[in-house]
Amino acid sequence: MRRGCALVALVVLTAGCGLVSSYPHGAYFPPPGNPDTLALARTLYRAAQAAGDDPERYSFALFKSSQVVGYAADDATFYFSEALTRLPERQRDALVAQKVAHEALGHAGQRRALSISISAGFTVLGFVVPGLGLVDFVANPLIVRAFTRDQVIAADLKAVEILRTMGDEAPRRTLAETLRAAAAVNRPRKGGPLLAAEPALEDRLAALEPLEPVTALALRAPAPDSR
Repeated sequence: MRRGCALVALVVLTAGCGLVSSYPHGAYFPPPGNPDTLALARTLYRAAQAAGDDPERYSFALFKSSQVVGYAADDATFYFSEALTRLPERQRDALVAQKVAHEALGHAGQRRALSISISAGFTVLGFVVPGLGLVDFVANPLIVRAFTRDQVIAADLKAVEILRTMGDEAPRRTLAETLRAAAAVNRPRKGGPLLAAEPALEDRLAALEPLEPVTALALRAPAPDSR
């Protein structure tokens, strides 16, 4: 219980260049005794362990949304929608593992370093060609978002490893099915392919191929009640 409570400690911060630019509106401290909170805390703890990280430094907050989404911020802090907490265990495991993968791969720091280097470069060019430094306001987010799309694919593949360590016998199939299920619920993202922070669903699914045979899932399905 102590570990579960540690995981639900809310760290309120501005997330810089993480997958979330600031904590979601309405983020709140989840009640420690709530069954959904405890289930999510256990999932996050297991995923952190499977990633080879220290689960004690992980924390999360919830926010109200009918969208099945989660965000990885700085310092092993995560924000999950209430809709995500109500998913079946397999799907919840998959989405949490994918967010933990971003932390394990150091993606937030990489994006921050990239953004700073781009801004510095345009600042220098601005001294040579007056006004060119203003291009940073347009180019920086486009380049960082393109980089972020590559990171999402990398996190998906890392999540497969994490899920396998968590005991999933068909992690590629589990993640693929979860991404499809989330896409069926969530609203289409705005902004078009250049401004999107995530690759198209088809690209994410293609990166997960080949999927495990369906029999791998059947092996772990509970036996029917013979009574």
